[in-house]
Amino acid sequence: MGLNLLLSTNHIVIHSYSPVADFLLVVMCLLALLLIRQTFIKQSRTFRIFKSCFALLFIAAVSNIAFYYADLFSRQNTLLWILRAVYHISLLSLFCLYIAYLKILIVFPKNIGRKYTFLSFAILVVTGVADLASPLTGWGFHQDHYGIWYENILSTPFMVGYLLYLAVILFLLVCYRRRLPTALFHMLIFTETVCGLIVVMEAAMNTTSFLATTYFLPLLVVLYMLHANAYDPKTGALGSTSLDEYLRQQRQTAQDTYYLCLRFDMDFEYVMTEEMGKLFYSFWTDYFRKGMLFNPSTSFFVLAVDSHNVPDATERAVSLIKKVFQKYYEEYKLPYKLVLFDHLDFCENLEQFYEVFNYFSEKVAQNSYRVFGEEDYQTYKEMHYIKSQLKDIAEHGSLDDERVLVYCQPVRNVHTGTYDTAESLMRLRLPQTGLVFPDRFIPLAEKYGYIHRLSMIILNKTCRQIKQMQDEGYQISRVSVNLSVEELGEKDFMEEFKSIVRAAGIDFHTIAVEFTESQNDTEYELVQECVSEFKQLGVCTYLDDFGTGYSNFDRILSLKLDVVKFDRSLLLMADQDANSRFMLDYFSTAFERLGYKVLYEGVETDAQEELCIISHADYLQGYKFSKPIPIEELPRFLTRG
Repeated sequence: MGLNLLLSTNHIVIHSYSPVADFLLVVMCLLALLLIRQTFIKQSRTFRIFKSCFALLFIAAVSNIAFYYADLFSRQNTLLWILRAVYHISLLSLFCLYIAYLKILIVFPKNIGRKYTFLSFAILVVTGVADLASPLTGWGFHQDHYGIWYENILSTPFMVGYLLYLAVILFLLVCYRRRLPTALFHMLIFTETVCGLIVVMEAAMNTTSFLATTYFLPLLVVLYMLHANAYDPKTGALGSTSLDEYLRQQRQTAQDTYYLCLRFDMDFEYVMTEEMGKLFYSFWTDYFRKGMLFNPSTSFFVLAVDSHNVPDATERAVSLIKKVFQKYYEEYKLPYKLVLFDHLDFCENLEQFYEVFNYFSEKVAQNSYRVFGEEDYQTYKEMHYIKSQLKDIAEHGSLDDERVLVYCQPVRNVHTGTYDTAESLMRLRLPQTGLVFPDRFIPLAEKYGYIHRLSMIILNKTCRQIKQMQDEGYQISRVSVNLSVEELGEKDFMEEFKSIVRAAGIDFHTIAVEFTESQNDTEYELVQECVSEFKQLGVCTYLDDFGTGYSNFDRILSLKLDVVKFDRSLLLMADQDANSRFMLDYFSTAFERLGYKVLYEGVETDAQEELCIISHADYLQGYKFSKPIPIEELPRFLTRG
């Protein structure tokens, strides 16, 4: 800063410095920090460093303004020295953080990164200490032999540090330019060059009015090119990154938030028109002026409202949908689903938010809305917990996982009157929920691709139990395990199946596999191929759930399975209706003549048992004989050899 002396008062008079630039810089830093907060930019490590740069720049500008007015109205030498030191060290520290930011952005190898970290901190420490000691050394801001404060801006520790840092930054940008986006590299080089010219011109004029401002320009470039996430002018909405950060902040602050989610359910990517975008924005803001609107994907919108500001959010939302939204739907005819919910304390990122919405939206009819409450959240939480456990079981990979239990249901042989076969069934026992039944976890396992690992665990435990029962002298013909069509296409499925059975030390004919009927040609061909391989091994094959939905008789016969299991629904209908009883007898007779064994599921009464026997039953299974039991209890139904 250019300083002239007023000898009559022993006071520093600043002729060439103007605080206007620093006042403007303070406003710009505050504005940048507010913009960052309003756009919910993701708070990564690099961005936290970036925000700290703005904070240091703000401190530097304020301290320089304070120095100017302290010089005008005060003769406190210590205060002037402190303010000057704060100004210089803040700017040097900002350079240090800027290099740390570039180091992460460029992604140096660790050994090279440590060298630049050491170098940047060394420059900061050496020049900072020298700047603090300048009143004693006479190098920099000091008093001359008249007791008058003096500073030559071309020869100060701060300026040495400034030039060193600038040289390091330019070297990093040029040397590692291929690791940066080309447009970013060119903009940073241009900006640093402009900043250097500003400093040289100011030094020539013996002033530093715009020195701190030169730090703001590179930060502005980085903010715009790497971190900008502006509002969409068409809809007034923020993007996916902002919603992700908003959810994280809401979770951290335990903020009670109400969410209105709208998805347009179309088979193509919908691009909203300008007119509809403005209409869409006003649609929300008329009812929720303090809400935050997000547009994380083309056809998905989320309005987040602070529940404390809008205690009657549900009533307002329902009123909005009935009075306004339905009117617009009649005009534009865009298929939609509206989901309303509150208290997402368990949702901390966008991925989980999508999962919550998709879970709720499955329960909503098209072109309608639904408000979800506490019971729905609890159901979702349980589902989410079960899913996480299934994922852990699949990734853990142990065939002896204690969370997967084998239950079984004994099957009665009509011809011998004994129980010599059984069906193995799957259960989970999880730490938080206890025993979990298949209807709660099988659909999840099939949907997310975890079913194969569960099947292999059940197969392994079933085979080991068969071996143990055989060693103890029990008569057991076979135990069946269920396989889904999807897992038959798993790589090395048959090899894995064979290795598990062989490792247990049992014959292949003591294990059976059950399939459900294939729904398309691809599935049918896959099942047909696997059935052929199983037969070569001596594995008995079952068709499960015959009679549910559409059954292709020709396909079933061409598979050449061993046992057909009639679904319980057929038995219930035959028990009440003469036509259904005729169909039951017709199919059972046909299968018997073609050499298939027939097994009836769901037998609960004596009358049903008698009906099954009349209808050519070979095996009976149901609560009349036994409920599903742990497979370890199966021996009490068996006979010893």
